[in-house]
Amino acid sequence: MEDKLKKILEKVTKEISDVKSLSDLEKLKNRFLGRKEELSKILRGVKDLPKDKKPIIGKMGNNVRQEIEAMIREVEGDLSESSDKNNIDLTIPGEKIERGHLHPLTQFLRKVTDIFIRMGFEVVPGPEVETAKYNFDLLNIPKDHPSRDLWDTYYIEKPEEVNKKKKKRKKVDLLLRTHTSPMQIRAMEKRKPPIRLIVPGRVFRHEATDAGHETTFYQCEGLVIDKEIKVTDLIGTVQIFLKTLFGKKVKTRVRPHFYPFTEPSMDFDMSCLLCEGKGCPVCGQTGWLEMMGSGMVHPKVLINMKVDPKKYTGFAFGMGIDRFMMLYYGIDDIRLSYKGDLRFLNQF
Repeated sequence: MEDKLKKILEKVTKEISDVKSLSDLEKLKNRFLGRKEELSKILRGVKDLPKDKKPIIGKMGNNVRQEIEAMIREVEGDLSESSDKNNIDLTIPGEKIERGHLHPLTQFLRKVTDIFIRMGFEVVPGPEVETAKYNFDLLNIPKDHPSRDLWDTYYIEKPEEVNKKKKKRKKVDLLLRTHTSPMQIRAMEKRKPPIRLIVPGRVFRHEATDAGHETTFYQCEGLVIDKEIKVTDLIGTVQIFLKTLFGKKVKTRVRPHFYPFTEPSMDFDMSCLLCEGKGCPVCGQTGWLEMMGSGMVHPKVLINMKVDPKKYTGFAFGMGIDRFMMLYYGIDDIRLSYKGDLRFLNQF
């Protein structure tokens, strides 16, 4: 039986080198590894051999079978790879790769900033992680004051910082900025009036979501400081912007409001273009949308900017880019912008 096993292995080694196709390889496999073939018969007959021969023939038979299977797998791999290469049709057009494009919010934010740049405004970016000092304190929103509750804030835990000079630890309250207004203070640390600037960016509020509200959204802050700036300058600037963006027929109204960092303060409303003033879920059935808060910069905030309020005045405004984008494109749910649904995004 040892001689038979050797001859089977030699025969397979010789014949497998002549195999040229997968079908021929399958035939060879059946001839040598089939249940009715000689190798299988030898392995089944091991149980009838003398005790001293069983382990020898059994081990040798299994080794021969494993070697044949290994040779077949190797040749099968070579033939499959060769077959794949030969079957490639170079004339078939390749798959179309879709090009990416800017998110609709990014597109619209660029449209807004372009209008203000043409009006002479400087674009100033700012950090999304802020300190309570810039986000609240320097904007006339003191700690434990009820006005701070107007901003539903995400606070960030951070170890106390070390004052290198005094080697003392001080607690720094970090948060995700609730508005872009902190950049009013930061920008003025490196500038002197007269200035005109806008701060586009993402802000965060811990609040319930619906068709008109999200926890993450975009704002564009505006700040103008110069001599003899008046409320009429603010109203005129906003109206020019809205008419440039939405057309000359756009309707607006101004309502008194309270903001700690401006005095007097007011809100600009615009008639809902989605329902044409009839009322819908986005405008809360009122026919009007609150588009931006604004007002004359509070004297205390000017002082925190190291600007003399007796010499200079200014105005500030902050608009929700998401709501503007919804009106512009006729979108009825603010949450669509953040779901990553290509059926929505590919429309822009």
